[in-house]
Amino acid sequence: MLVQPSAYPTNLFAAGQKPGDAPTGTAYGEIGTIPGKMLETFMGIFTSPNAPNPHDVAQAVAKLVATPKGQRPDRVVVGQAFGSDAVNAAVAPIQRQVVEGLGLGALTAVKA
Repeated sequence: MLVQPSAYPTNLFAAGQKPGDAPTGTAYGEIGTIPGKMLETFMGIFTSPNAPNPHDVAQAVAKLVATPKGQRPDRVVVGQAFGSDAVNAAVAPIQRQVVEGLGLGALTAVKA
């Protein structure tokens, strides 16, 4: 089981480092502005009236713990998915095939 938290206002963003050499970043043109644009977008989300609450992640974990064995999903996206839910759905059959191909299919069976 994998819990995939979305973007939440945690110290991860506060501790983010900026390039020490601004001219090199500028040399990348529009691509060099991507990290700053992403940070700006996230900071806008975090300061909005509906900002995500990191407690959502703890609640999702508690809900999974309370879910009966055999009924828990393989993955749970918590918060805004940003497309990760679609990626998970598309990749799940391939992941199952790899597990089976490696002879590890027994690991996916729920044991009483």
